[in-house]
Amino acid sequence: MSTYEKTRAWCRPADLPEERLELFRQRLSGGLTRKGSEMKPEEQIYHEAMIASIRSEMKGIRDLITIPYAVFLTDQNGVILELVCSSPELREELVRTEFGTGVSLCRQQSGMNAVSLAMEMSCIGVVRGEEHSDPKFADWNCICAPVQSEGRIYGYVDVSFHKKEQIEFAIPFVQQIAQNITGKWMERNPAIREYRLESRLQHYKLSAREQDVARQWLLERSALHISNELGISEGTVRNVLKNIYSKMRVSDRLQFIRKLTGDID
Repeated sequence: MSTYEKTRAWCRPADLPEERLELFRQRLSGGLTRKGSEMKPEEQIYHEAMIASIRSEMKGIRDLITIPYAVFLTDQNGVILELVCSSPELREELVRTEFGTGVSLCRQQSGMNAVSLAMEMSCIGVVRGEEHSDPKFADWNCICAPVQSEGRIYGYVDVSFHKKEQIEFAIPFVQQIAQNITGKWMERNPAIREYRLESRLQHYKLSAREQDVARQWLLERSALHISNELGISEGTVRNVLKNIYSKMRVSDRLQFIRKLTGDID
C-alpha cells in the first residue's frame, strides 16, 4: 500500500461494508430521476449563491484543465443544480442522455456514484467507471466533495473525467474547489449576507424601527447621522440603541457587531 493510500481522506465503494453496499444496489428507480423544484426561501438563496460560485470558480480555472471534464453541483439532497462542461459538445451529449439540472444523484434514485457515496460517507467520494450503478456513468471516473462550512453541508461538487484518466491526484483539486465555493465566493455573496443579517435581527426580536437603526449602527454610522438618515431625533436614536443593546445583551458597539456578524449565541 502506498503512502498516499495510507493517508487518504477520501472513500471508494470498496470501503463500504457489504450491507451498506447492498443499499446502493436497491435503488428505487430504474434510471436517473428528475426531482421537483419546490424549496424554502433559504434554500433558494443558498442554491443561487452556490451556482454563481461554481460558475465564478470554473471560469478562473477552466484553462488549467487540459482534458475533457464535467462538473456537477448538487444541493444537499444530491439534486443537480448546475452543470459545467469543458465543451459545448460534451454538455449536449450529457443533455441528450437526460443528464442535467434537476436530476437526482442520491443513492435511492441513482445507486452508486461519487455524489451518493460522498453523501453516505460525509467525505470525498471517488467512483470509477463500472463501479457506478447507472451505465450512463460507465465511461467516467468521478470525484465528489461536500460543499460545507462550519459543520453544515450545503451541497456537493463532482468533477468527472473519462475513465482512461488517472484521477487520484485530482482529489486535492476537487477539494479546493469545494472549499472555494464557500470560503471564497459564498461568504461574499450579497444575498447570503443579507439573509444572515435578517435572520439575526429576527432572532433578537428587534422591531422594524430597531432594525433600521441596527443596520445603520452596524455600518458604524453616528447617532447624528442615523437621526438625519431616518428622520428622527438623535435622542430617539440613542433610546432605540439602548433597547437594542438590552435585547441583544451587549454593552458596546463591538459586541453588537460581533453578534450580528458572527454565530448566534
